[in-house]
Amino acid sequence: MKIILFTTILALTLFASNPKVYSALGDKLYNNLEKIGSLEQNKNFKSDDDIIKEYIFSVKALKEIGFNIDKGNFSVSKKEYLTSLRELSKTNDYFVIKVKKLFLDSIDKEDSELFISMIKTGLLDINRYKSKIKNYYYTHKDEIDIKDTIIEEFLAEEQKKSKKPAVYKGLTKEELHKANIERIRAKDKARHEAMQKALEEELREKKMLIREQQIKELRTK
Repeated sequence: MKIILFTTILALTLFASNPKVYSALGDKLYNNLEKIGSLEQNKNFKSDDDIIKEYIFSVKALKEIGFNIDKGNFSVSKKEYLTSLRELSKTNDYFVIKVKKLFLDSIDKEDSELFISMIKTGLLDINRYKSKIKNYYYTHKDEIDIKDTIIEEFLAEEQKKSKKPAVYKGLTKEELHKANIERIRAKDKARHEAMQKALEEELREKKMLIREQQIKELRTK
């Protein structure tokens, strides 16, 4: 029974894994495959339906080739496999960049529906934009449904941090009042710095998007 269970777990593990050959490039594609596939249900990517379908088919086929190369079957050479990875990476990057652009647009236009939609794609660098997401939420929380979003985790983190530290226990009323004022000031300062950082980051992102668009236009000429 134990042998059967171990074999089943091993088989599932192998099935769920990605090809090892050129994994640094392949993992990016294979880990984003389901996320990009879900964009078919997103109205903001309606014009990309054909690209998405072709991309999903191509990446799945390439993944099988990668597994075959891992097993020593070189009916497709490693060089050809690498070339295909690089080509498909361009499409992956196209969707990642588009999600980033739409996310930044949603903040500029104060479009909360678009804002949540882009967060839910899973293609946005959440850690990079954490301060932007939190700042937008606090300004528009009355119009945002945060269920099943990363914002729920952010709020849980904030709530955990806001709990009274054990160090405050045993303080007099006056000492506790003074400590609370210092804590509030420190929190306000941190929030102000975070907002300033977010504004600077937004400016950098806009410049990057302009450069990316210019490069893309030059390549198509």
